[in-house]
Amino acid sequence: MAEPEIHGSFDVDGDVDVDGDGDGVASSDGSSRPSAWGGMLLPYGPVEMRVPSDPLSSRVVRLAASGVASLGGFTVDELEDINMAVSEVLIALIEHGVGEAVEVQFAVGGQSFTVRGRTINRIFDVDDPDLILCRTVLAEVCSEHRIEHVDDHAQIWAVVDHVGT
Repeated sequence: MAEPEIHGSFDVDGDVDVDGDGDGVASSDGSSRPSAWGGMLLPYGPVEMRVPSDPLSSRVVRLAASGVASLGGFTVDELEDINMAVSEVLIALIEHGVGEAVEVQFAVGGQSFTVRGRTINRIFDVDDPDLILCRTVLAEVCSEHRIEHVDDHAQIWAVVDHVGT
């Protein structure tokens, strides 16, 4: 099985550098942990991964997504919604793909976490009845989502909003 490719911002020690200034400190107030400032999430990402078309890959992708979202300031309940959304996006693309790798991207920005996934599929049917469960789950945990066929790729994206507290 091929190893996932991960792209992100890391400081010289290999730690995540949330604000990207290279100092290894997560926030401008000098704290070592990121936090939401006045209800706003800390921007982070995008983080991009390319994983094999294997359902076991969802564990790696969910773990990375949870890390990115927690760095951004999401609550534990919101992390659960994010994990469900990430799983649905990835599993639907694996089940409806043609066995090629799945590209996943996630980021925190504004008041939301966005996950985007895509894989090659020249004949992807966005109205396939097998996608009803995916749509139902995404509608429950996301503020927005879309299942598309773009440039010979099956593509699914979903947004989980930050409610806070």
